Amino acid sequence: MKRNVVNVLVLAVVGVFALLAGGCGAPKMGVYNLNVTPDVSLRDSASGKLSQVEVALVGVKEADAETWRAYKVDSFFSGNDPFRAGAKDYTKTLVFSNDAPATQTVKANDPIWQAWRSRGVTRLFIYANAKNLRGAPGGPELRRKELPLTTNYWKTNTIDIVIKSSGIDVPTPMENPN
Repeated sequence: MKRNVVNVLVLAVVGVFALLAGGCGAPKMGVYNLNVTPDVSLRDSASGKLSQVEVALVGVKEADAETWRAYKVDSFFSGNDPFRAGAKDYTKTLVFSNDAPATQTVKANDPIWQAWRSRGVTRLFIYANAKNLRGAPGGPELRRKELPLTTNYWKTNTIDIVIKSSGIDVPTPMENPN
């Protein structure tokens, strides 16, 4: 009888630890509305017109993040880039122009989120290309931004992304995951 009680207690303790450990896994990918807006600073100062702005949102697995951090933005937007072509299934491209200057939203129910989920995406790389958005030689790459896409960083349903002549800005506050 005493042995049965000990066995039941051991099983109960193991069960409690199993339940607790299940909640302590790696952070999970969140799904958000992504509002992407070209800033007025991208407009031509003389005419006020917005030249074409191309924004690529690339969902990346943690294991591939370093490659995407190092990849040259000029190569990505070269027009015939095999690296970019290989990522087309997990890239959402938005194009802005003087005829289409308004905010574009990648909604949480957009099929790209399913593609990202099935790949195990945890990072979002934002690549932007515009006539008056250039990286400074030897300085930081202003046309690329990396964001975590896990639920421990975002306590919102919407992430705002603003493409400016000075780079890519994300005004939505991120949480400290610790």
